[in-house]
Amino acid sequence: MIIDQSLDVWVWLAFLLFLIVIAARAWVVETGRERLGRTPVKVKVLTATTVVVLLGLTGLVVMQGGYLLIESIITGTDPSTTVYGPDPDAPADAGAPADPNAPADPNAPAGAPAAPPAGG
Repeated sequence: MIIDQSLDVWVWLAFLLFLIVIAARAWVVETGRERLGRTPVKVKVLTATTVVVLLGLTGLVVMQGGYLLIESIITGTDPSTTVYGPDPDAPADAGAPADPNAPADPNAPAGAPAAPPAGG
């Protein structure tokens, strides 16, 4: 899954729209002079609009890396390797465990003793 950075603008615009709709709904609720127990039509429309905008915002966030974040938390993987691939400059065996039976000198025969330390 590759994150399209040009779509980040749409995520922020959807978030701004969500804040505007929530603020408008709060203003209508607080300034309304309706009787208790009755919800005005304006509030119902703004509530439905809020839900629609929130669903769109959630979809954009998931599409822009939210899924990758949740997957990396659950599986314990590095999300940068999923997006960018493995680091080509890293040595191939950097993560491989050392073999305790391997000789210290790769050119030495397997049964040869290790060389004594220099300066004795």
